[in-house]
Amino acid sequence: MRWLATSFAVLFLWASAPAPARADQAKVGSRAAEFDSAAKDARGKAFKLKAYRGKWVAVTFGGSWCKPCKKELPAWDKVAKKFAGRVTFIAVNIDDKVETGKKFMAKLKVKHMKVVYSPEGSTDTASHYDPDTFPTTFIIDPKGIIRHVHEGYHDGDVGKLERELDRLIK
Repeated sequence: MRWLATSFAVLFLWASAPAPARADQAKVGSRAAEFDSAAKDARGKAFKLKAYRGKWVAVTFGGSWCKPCKKELPAWDKVAKKFAGRVTFIAVNIDDKVETGKKFMAKLKVKHMKVVYSPEGSTDTASHYDPDTFPTTFIIDPKGIIRHVHEGYHDGDVGKLERELDRLIK
């Protein structure tokens, strides 16, 4: 009986421990991975991050199943309008079906962000960035280096992101 209790305790501690950082996980200071050929823009054309080299870019990953994404995307859309010409915002929808993603984005009325569809089941784009939570936003400098990672979305995050962008792009 004591062995069983000890086993459950060890299993619980192991399961509740934070996941170790992965070597392939995108983080501050690492080069932003290129999107694979399955990533398409709203018109169905292949999307390439390298087309934005030389510009500041904010890339956020999420999907229709992500409750915080429903608040984050409209908020980031307002930030995108405020930073237009200085930072390009890219919303990457990873729903398994592009049509689901399109309905989700249309419902949110995102107007100031470039929308990319990268179905998780048929692309490796999100796995190259490997966010621990959704939504996750990566701020990428003009040389293609990740300078900031913003995980999740909570009230007050708009101000935090705006201050971080002001600090980075000055």
